Amino acid sequence: MIPVAGPTPTDDSARTEAPSGRSASVLVAAGILASRIAGLVRARVFNTFLGLGASADALGIATRIPNVLQNLLGEGSLSASFVPVYSAELERDEEEAGRIAGAVAALLALTAAVIVVVSWIFAPQIAALLMIFTGGSEDPRFPLTVTLLRIIFPSTGLLVLSAWCLGILNSHRQFFLSYVAPVMWNIAQIVAVVAAVAFFSVGDVSGEPERILDSPEGNIELLGDVAEVAAWGFLIGSALQFLVQVPNVLKLVRGLRVRLDTSREGVREVLRRFVGAVSGRGVVQLSAFADTILAGALTAGAVGALVNAQILYILPISLFALSVAAAELPELSRLKDSTEIRERSDRGFGQIAFFVGFTAVAYVLLGDKVVATLFESGEFDSDDTLLVWFVLGTYAFGLIPSALSRLTQNTIWSQGDTNGPARIAGIRVVVAIGLSVVAMPFFDRIGVADIRDVLPTLDNVDPEGIDDQLRFGAMGITLASSVAAWVEAGLLQRLAARTVSGVNPLRALRPLAPALVASSVVAVVMRFLTVDVWPPAALVLAVGLSGLTYVGVCWVTRVPAVNALLIGPLARFRR
Repeated sequence: MIPVAGPTPTDDSARTEAPSGRSASVLVAAGILASRIAGLVRARVFNTFLGLGASADALGIATRIPNVLQNLLGEGSLSASFVPVYSAELERDEEEAGRIAGAVAALLALTAAVIVVVSWIFAPQIAALLMIFTGGSEDPRFPLTVTLLRIIFPSTGLLVLSAWCLGILNSHRQFFLSYVAPVMWNIAQIVAVVAAVAFFSVGDVSGEPERILDSPEGNIELLGDVAEVAAWGFLIGSALQFLVQVPNVLKLVRGLRVRLDTSREGVREVLRRFVGAVSGRGVVQLSAFADTILAGALTAGAVGALVNAQILYILPISLFALSVAAAELPELSRLKDSTEIRERSDRGFGQIAFFVGFTAVAYVLLGDKVVATLFESGEFDSDDTLLVWFVLGTYAFGLIPSALSRLTQNTIWSQGDTNGPARIAGIRVVVAIGLSVVAMPFFDRIGVADIRDVLPTLDNVDPEGIDDQLRFGAMGITLASSVAAWVEAGLLQRLAARTVSGVNPLRALRPLAPALVASSVVAVVMRFLTVDVWPPAALVLAVGLSGLTYVGVCWVTRVPAVNALLIGPLARFRR
């Protein structure tokens, strides 16, 4: 038994006032925004020095398994199982809630430690499996991938415990710290890569220093060294992300004792829900795992393109959907009246759809401007931009259902059902993998030169400089993912309506239809008017005008979210 100091029973520091749903989601969104901005800077740095080559692919493959394990044991699984039980217990007995939290922490730490040790030992076999379609251990990227895996694996346990801290803080209605903590994770990797590039600079025959990005052809091994240092940054950042949350957790949790104890009813209830949650997260992570394997079977750059597109794809889901879903889960878990649950969920669906709807339009029609502005420099050129845009654009067709599904799942989880969403997630994975296998070969026949020939609104590039080795096979994966997202959203809607009468997440899309059409027309027009404009300026002009059109039409058509989220706050600010 490990006693951990916490507040005394007479200390009121653990009690927190309940913020409104909107203010809580704003706190979550603010934390996520800071961490995602740091993530975009990290991606920019990685792309500048690694591009979409073999070293970037090896790093993307190596981070996949730790991310799978983190998501499997933490984050979504804990949200579904631990947060509802712990939040409800806080209302009854804070001492017992603390004991439940300690027992869950011990179970998570033990499980993560065992998995990390086993994974470290079998890193070569795992790497070979990830590269099964490209020769396994014969793949040129294999040795580097094994090295990176072994450096990164220990971070899994730290990130799982970080997710446990997030569950504690959210249940106590302290939303900002846990979502801003990943800034530390990103900063550590940025510092590591910049330092590595400075250290691994090479000299030419005259003795003058020559930076890595100036002569990539001769520095393949050095790029691998940079990727290895980036992996160490991943590990150090994971430790910082966990440690920055610990002091607040210790202040909040009464009677926290980290020990293995499954005798308590609350712990058994968490475990019961956790099985269903892990099953659901497991099949989702299986899908991500399969995506990496499938992308690895494509031409060089496919994994890197997929990773970069995922950064942008996840951004609005995290910022606009996760922020609402995370803030609402503890409150929905405390509610018992179905009318209150439905009304609270409907407000959340409206907020999510309002923001994510326009983001999807911008990604599909103006995605090249977004990618060029954020990523294009150094090793990442206009051909890479084109590839990532098309991968992102097909992802974006599934952005709205994926975002709405976050809150739909939380609504169902809050009522104790983790098995239903797990079964639906399994259906989504089967659909996504099946369609990917069919679509990938078709898209992999299409190269950068083919696309530039038929799209007149792309930047003018010398045909002789086009990298036709980059092909669009990854689009098959993301298109399949989008179709599967709509299937999942429809099935979750049916389950949610049975769980809480009247809940309908897709209903939030109907009022937005006129605004989505109008903003799409403006975005298409702006593409033609900004062909020769510097990408960042073109992005501001095109997104700005189409965004104003979107908000204006929403206001004219009286979309509830536009008044609640924009007009109302602006009016109060003027007063």
